[in-house]
Amino acid sequence: MCSLARRAASPPCLVALFILPIALAGCAPQKSESEAIDRFFKDNPKAKRETVAKFAGHVTVDGQPPEKGSTRLFILLNDPQHLQKLPTRFMQVADDGSFEFMTYLAGDGVPVGKYVVEFVQLHPPRGGRQRQGGGIGRTFVGPDVLKNLYNDPERNQQQDEKTFVVNVEAPGRTDYDFNLAVAGKDPVIAPGKYAATTVPGQ
Repeated sequence: MCSLARRAASPPCLVALFILPIALAGCAPQKSESEAIDRFFKDNPKAKRETVAKFAGHVTVDGQPPEKGSTRLFILLNDPQHLQKLPTRFMQVADDGSFEFMTYLAGDGVPVGKYVVEFVQLHPPRGGRQRQGGGIGRTFVGPDVLKNLYNDPERNQQQDEKTFVVNVEAPGRTDYDFNLAVAGKDPVIAPGKYAATTVPGQ
């Protein structure tokens, strides 16, 4: 699953689609997947292969794992120089609060560079599945269980740049630790221009 890119046409997803039949066959070790990716870029010289570094860790909310139930906690990585309401790189946090980004291979991380980290905890649509991007999909919607406190890249930069602005360099890290304080805080009533308020299901 190309969990980082929301558009299937992006190069990482094209690579994932290229190796998917091998992976589904259950006979492809990590080395074979890596070789398949190497072959893809060799056969497609115009495709840009980015240098990636590990970006993984753990998230807690008020010192506890994310609230279980129908809501889902998402972590998003926004480019501080080109902010987007829904950045290309995002993923759902596991029930135990762990996360591990991938670009080409499971756990290999994200392209090196600077990111603003965002968090939003959303609900599935009341109607179950809904149309998105010309197809049928599952889009998670507000209100944000985290009170819109951490879903705005501009706000995150201003309130705690040391925590929410990360410079990912090779080989990367797997020990990122984010503790989101929510209890007792007033909600942000009007989320900013780039605040994530909906996220496509993955």
